[in-house]
Amino acid sequence: MDHIFRMTNPLIVPDGSVVNGFLNSMDNTSGVEFGLVESLSIAGGVLAPGVRSKLQIMPLVTQVTFVRRGRLTLKMKEDQTEHYYTLHLTPNQAALTKPRTFLQLINETDETCEVLYIVTPSYVFELEGNKVVYDDSVVFDEGWEIVETPDWKPSKPYVTLRDREAAIARLRRKSQSQ
Repeated sequence: MDHIFRMTNPLIVPDGSVVNGFLNSMDNTSGVEFGLVESLSIAGGVLAPGVRSKLQIMPLVTQVTFVRRGRLTLKMKEDQTEHYYTLHLTPNQAALTKPRTFLQLINETDETCEVLYIVTPSYVFELEGNKVVYDDSVVFDEGWEIVETPDWKPSKPYVTLRDREAAIARLRRKSQSQ
């Protein structure tokens, strides 16, 4: 089997950024054999100049965002903290986002930013046609000014371990029937 993985399937994901899951065996978009590597996934991302992703949270996975080219600003807020903080990354720098941490990716420059997203366990993403059936990220339309208010409650439910396991089972069945 060919174990060379190529970036060939870029998608605009729910947070508005472009992602290419070139080493993810837990989705149905990358073309990698299902279950090949379940402990981690790697995706390439491109943020055009001025792009601000929507605010998101990944309740069940840890992500490392590694800047390959360009500069990237990350706004993050742990679930139990009051305010977000900002990190500024340049090439060959990375930031760790633990589960249940709010995250926003911002390219404040006039050049494209290329990143790698390294996620553990493998990022689960299920797409049927153009409809997202399951995503390890929960993406919000609200901004920081709303999220940081003391009485804010998420407008969307967080994904649960049960949701994730059901998505994995569906993806496994789909891969076996092909």
